[in-house]
Amino acid sequence: MRNGRLNTKVLLAGLAIVLTPLRTIIAQAAAARPHLAASQVSDIATILAHDEGWPLGDPDYTLDPMKPDVDDGFDSIGVYKKAHLVRMYSINRTTGQVVDFMRGCQVFHFKDLENFERSLRSRSHATALTDEQLAAKVGCPKLAVVNNRWVH
Repeated sequence: MRNGRLNTKVLLAGLAIVLTPLRTIIAQAAAARPHLAASQVSDIATILAHDEGWPLGDPDYTLDPMKPDVDDGFDSIGVYKKAHLVRMYSINRTTGQVVDFMRGCQVFHFKDLENFERSLRSRSHATALTDEQLAAKVGCPKLAVVNNRWVH
């Protein structure tokens, strides 16, 4: 009986060693997906900012693309008020899902995003991540859902 358990443990340890590089390769491939067009990122941010109520027509508010040091598989753009970041929209280039993991662990679920997300997933042959999977991907313990206008 002990020998069977030992063999199982050895087999599982061997699988972990073999699969670890595979996970790294998959993660690198996901991050290596082509960036979204800057105009598309700006369009999605404008839609979300409008849905949330950010007054982008006010000259104090601007959108500015964010360039991370490490490619994490997201394209991000910030909403700034007088040069201070008030919101960040990070778009997963594979699923089209949008999160803000800098200014609060939040995921955006607006009807306006559904066609964009569906289209991007269709092109990348991906499925949507659950909120829990997305939270783990961006390093948040949990994502709060934002799905209505809250900025007045």
